[in-house]
Amino acid sequence: MALAAGLTAVAGFVDAVAFVHLGGYFISFMSGNTTKMSSSFVDGLMATALRCLSIIGLFVVGVMVGSIIRRLTMGERGRMEVLYSVSTLLGVSAVIAVTWSGFVSLMVGAVAMGTLNSVFEKSGEVSVGLTYMTGTLVKAAQRLVDAAFGGPRWLWARYFLLWAAMAVGALGGAGAYRELGMSAMWLPFATVALLTVWAMRITAGQKV
Repeated sequence: MALAAGLTAVAGFVDAVAFVHLGGYFISFMSGNTTKMSSSFVDGLMATALRCLSIIGLFVVGVMVGSIIRRLTMGERGRMEVLYSVSTLLGVSAVIAVTWSGFVSLMVGAVAMGTLNSVFEKSGEVSVGLTYMTGTLVKAAQRLVDAAFGGPRWLWARYFLLWAAMAVGALGGAGAYRELGMSAMWLPFATVALLTVWAMRITAGQKV
């Protein structure tokens, strides 16, 4: 759960940077982009609709990359390979952000966010959603009701933890962008790199 919360905070951070820099587009929250795409199409704003569609496409490519990695490298090794990939993509995004284009940087970030969702993939299904919170909040509410009727007392807390992590990450992302501009993209790269090293050490300890 600590790893999931940390990665969810990263997703919130990156999404907030993208939202502010791109003027209302998301790179980890595809429901928002889908709604914006459709409403823009109705209003005749084809450039906006196509930009949303492009981001959605890049996110899907990222999900496919993560899923392919998990199929080729099973178990904990697969999880580590996905983390390596996400870290690499965010590193590339950060370099592009300070040397070339904020827009291109965030498009690479969209691929990274798609790939991120495969960290907790099991049997081809995502067991923990890291870049979207609607389902997480639904589960939190359901587990609260379960607790009131005699079910597990604190199971709901893990879902609220993920939501809170995204909210805190988004606060950090918006604040960092105001202070650092697109150089803020170095922070999610550094965070995922540190989380990857931490997860690697835990995995090595379990094997011992």
